[in-house]
Amino acid sequence: MSLCIWRGDAQGIAQVDRVTVSEVEVGDTFTLTVNRKDVSFTATSTTTDHVYGGLASAIAAANLPEFPSATVIGATIDQASYLKLIGRGDGTPYTISGSTTNGGTGSVDIELIQTGTPGRNMKQRIALPVGISGGTFTLTWSGQTTTAIDYDATATEVDAALEALTNIGSGDVSVTGDPGGPWVVEFTGTLAASTQPPISGNGASLSGQAVSITQVQAGQSGSNYAGNFIVRYNSTDNYAAGIQVTGTDPYGNVRSTATYSFPYSYDTMWRNTLATALGVGNADIAVSVTDQSASSEYDVEFRIMFECVGQLAGRGNINLALLWLSDFSTITVTESDAGGNTSNEMQLVTLPGSPTGGTFTLTFQGQTTSGVPYDSSAASLQTTLEALSNIESGDVIVTAGSVGGWQIEFAESLGAQDLALLTASGTNLSGGTIATSTSQAAISPLNEKVLVTLGQEVSGGTFTLTHSDNTTGNIAFNATSDTIDAALEALAHLSSGDVHTSGDPGGPWIIEFTGNLVATNVGEVIANGDNLTGTSAQTITITSLSTSTGPYHWDNAENWSGGSVPVDNDTVVFEQNANPVKYGLDQSSTTLDLLDVRASYTGTIGLPSENRSGNTPYIEYRLRSLQIGATNVRIGAGEGIGSERIRLDLGDVQSTVTIHSTATPAAIGQHAVTFQGTHAANKLFVYQGFVGIAPNSGDTAVLNELHVGYETDATSDVELYVGDNVTLGDVVVHGGQVTTQGRSSTAITSLLVTAGEVTLLGTDGVNQLDIEGGIVFYRTTGNLGGNTIVSGDGRLSLTGDLRAKTIANTVTCRGDNALVEDPQQTASSLSIAYESTSRLPELGTTFTIARS
Repeated sequence: MSLCIWRGDAQGIAQVDRVTVSEVEVGDTFTLTVNRKDVSFTATSTTTDHVYGGLASAIAAANLPEFPSATVIGATIDQASYLKLIGRGDGTPYTISGSTTNGGTGSVDIELIQTGTPGRNMKQRIALPVGISGGTFTLTWSGQTTTAIDYDATATEVDAALEALTNIGSGDVSVTGDPGGPWVVEFTGTLAASTQPPISGNGASLSGQAVSITQVQAGQSGSNYAGNFIVRYNSTDNYAAGIQVTGTDPYGNVRSTATYSFPYSYDTMWRNTLATALGVGNADIAVSVTDQSASSEYDVEFRIMFECVGQLAGRGNINLALLWLSDFSTITVTESDAGGNTSNEMQLVTLPGSPTGGTFTLTFQGQTTSGVPYDSSAASLQTTLEALSNIESGDVIVTAGSVGGWQIEFAESLGAQDLALLTASGTNLSGGTIATSTSQAAISPLNEKVLVTLGQEVSGGTFTLTHSDNTTGNIAFNATSDTIDAALEALAHLSSGDVHTSGDPGGPWIIEFTGNLVATNVGEVIANGDNLTGTSAQTITITSLSTSTGPYHWDNAENWSGGSVPVDNDTVVFEQNANPVKYGLDQSSTTLDLLDVRASYTGTIGLPSENRSGNTPYIEYRLRSLQIGATNVRIGAGEGIGSERIRLDLGDVQSTVTIHSTATPAAIGQHAVTFQGTHAANKLFVYQGFVGIAPNSGDTAVLNELHVGYETDATSDVELYVGDNVTLGDVVVHGGQVTTQGRSSTAITSLLVTAGEVTLLGTDGVNQLDIEGGIVFYRTTGNLGGNTIVSGDGRLSLTGDLRAKTIANTVTCRGDNALVEDPQQTASSLSIAYESTSRLPELGTTFTIARS
């Protein structure tokens, strides 16, 4: 498993294609198509150059932004003329096809299928770990090891060290690169144009490295434990016996105390008593007492309201229990807030350069540790941190990180706080992994090959072949490969063995130049089929000369920190740059362990629906979403404004997706993050941002669990749009604005809403609905099943859609603030059971109303 960090700074290489035509006859039409848009030319001459010029002019006149530029390349001694298509220099790809309409009669076509070439040299890339500040390293090739090379060596010095090996001669390598690398080693001389063993490196004597600190989880404080209880007594009660108070603190410690201070109306007394029971000072308890006594001086009632503050602020797992010591009867404590919901700050420390020795230091709020060994255990690092004057024992918990290194959790007095990142120094680290990779594979020498093909309808006659101004005799349309060999080797400039022809009688035939012409660009072969008989069919052929790549391509190894494209089980991180990922998006055969797009990454992943990169916008026809499997996906964690467009299609891989935040989308009606994925156990957590689940027509998603929360504002932190074909299981909404189109033909398993606004559209139903707060607009015709409960300040509204609704069972409406509304009477059968309400006092607090 590797850590792959997106760089997005590879050199752009334009896509280049060669268009060739054959069997040209007057009236034939040749068409090139990009994104359903055609450019055509009808031949008025039988020459290929005439067609190439016509197509080039037609492309220029059409001025379509999807099309590449077109240039006619004239014939040379080595190459027939053709139409050259050139894409954008930044590596933007295009998809082009060709078609023809027949207009005439038969011919013979010559196609160069392999140019003779002496080959291409292998290149290997060498890179030192990030942050190296001193020391030396060695390189080993084919069993031989160099002398020590300085960490900041020039390309010339690396070249000299390699050529000093006994198995590499002078001129056998050429090294380029900046001082300190990376360096590219090209094998030349006697090692040229052939695959060579890999170079390996030993960095044990290097010193200094970078130390990476990243935030895994931001710390946050929780709510306070609070509640109230009522003390009642009259003249018949033995109040002097007192009240026992038993408290359980957040750490599980249980204490009991008693108070005998009649008439129990003093807030100071209660503050001291509750503080003693919980093991804290009275400043950590807030108390107010309300006298609720009747007019009689012997009927006494006090309501004591309390809240844990100070060192108990934000803590959970607190409990208070009270009883009368006279008869041990219980005094009921009503909790208004259970407290807690805190999260501790977590930070990950890694050594990306894989040092083999030395130490590093960490600095926290101005205090710096002693040297930490590169291979320190988690327990040892924890001890080192707790030795700082501003970190007490128990304030940090250090464990092994999920992707290597050490994960530090801040607890106790440092818990539940959003802390600044630690800083680090790796100056005293030593050793490290030297990354070596093949940046260019070798290509062996190639013999020139041409393909000779007769027109599809040729049924008789002869043809000739011309090479270097020498022309063969007539060759029968159904000639054997030996016959063609003999005809060519009879030419004055060719000798026996200079050509080798293969193919069936009647062709197609492949002519390979061998013998004296091995690995040589031999020049054009010309065919003349004037004496062939039969009706020919014209052709248009598109051949790739250069595949597009560049800074926007996922599948370019130079765009990744480790010099290789991510593979299965890797961790991929996007952070601290704005370089987008646009192409090479089909990575569906790869399943990552973690895809981590952090808030500091402001680039985009995927393509917009409408391409506006040029003067004329057009509907995007290339793949728009990154298709990749990922067991875990994390978006928008950490500091930063985030990305305005992330399009993910996770396929059928089980995924847990957490969206901490997004940027504002690029345009109204769009989503900063869109998600597709069809595994039945998928989970999605959204805390802030603009998110679309399978938002477009044809998109599909399945979510076993959907959780919507918020960071600071329960009303507006989240805007979530759920498309037509999304199957939802258990849904929990604690805030935000959620809209579902609901056309999956599957009911939502359960829906719990505590805050925010949920709008249900379409035809999907809900098997169980609970509304504890916020509002649910039920604008779907799907069946509302189960036992629907509306409580708190929750609201179930059937307004906004006049279609008939089906509510299977009685709706429970609890409290005075809960509301069920259907003023248009879209639910013909509606029964509401009111509980604990004073809205119709003449009916009591519990009653049922049914529509008849």
